[in-house]
Amino acid sequence: MPRLVDLIVETRPPAGLRPRLRSVLTSLLDARAVASNICVILTNDARLRDLKREHWQEDATTDVLSFPQWEPGDPFMPPVLGDVFINLQAAARQAPRHGHDLEAEVNVLAAHGLTHLLGFDHEDDLAWQVFEAAQTEALDLLKALRG
Repeated sequence: MPRLVDLIVETRPPAGLRPRLRSVLTSLLDARAVASNICVILTNDARLRDLKREHWQEDATTDVLSFPQWEPGDPFMPPVLGDVFINLQAAARQAPRHGHDLEAEVNVLAAHGLTHLLGFDHEDDLAWQVFEAAQTEALDLLKALRG
């Protein structure tokens, strides 16, 4: 069954980002043998601030938030794994600090969000390695797509 990476655009991304982001996420899902679809919402500071306030009671923005529809141990994975909200404004601010462009940062954040949807958290350095591996994989896939 083909995977669907649904993109909802609330804040306009750079040209060319959407098809490459879909391709990277589809490859990440395939590599993990995940048959579920995901939804990625490209948005801004205000939206992420509202979500953090509503769900975590924190009045601050952030770069990425994940809302899973599945938890490890559930017997069946749902058709939609969950939603990943990516803050394009935050991504633009952090990309230079990480030594890459906005599109690369968005793919890193998407891989991070997907890793959360798969049931992982980064409570310590060992757990963080799963996120770093996924983020590096996303950058490698993006680099291959760009040629």
